[in-house]
Amino acid sequence: MALFQAQLGTSDTEIFNPTAESAVTTIFICNTHTSAITVTIHLINGSGTPDDTNAILKDISIAAKDTYVMNNERIILAAADNIKGFASTGSKVTVTGSFTTI
Repeated sequence: MALFQAQLGTSDTEIFNPTAESAVTTIFICNTHTSAITVTIHLINGSGTPDDTNAILKDISIAAKDTYVMNNERIILAAADNIKGFASTGSKVTVTGSFTTI
């Protein structure tokens, strides 16, 4: 297993861009701010762009100093796929995930 990590900005930010086919096992979305923040996460197939058709979390509100955990289902990504996201307030949300190359 290995980790990936990114701090979200207010526009689409690359979270994970695998170099080989990979299985994402867990994603933690941590709000370090003193106020609630909304977060949107996209799973992008190949060279696509983030939009409502590939959103997996849309405007999810994360309370101040709280963490949202995605660990119920594994996400299989090809080397060309990626995960991107943004937050309503920049530099206050850290996304950390674990993955394994398959």
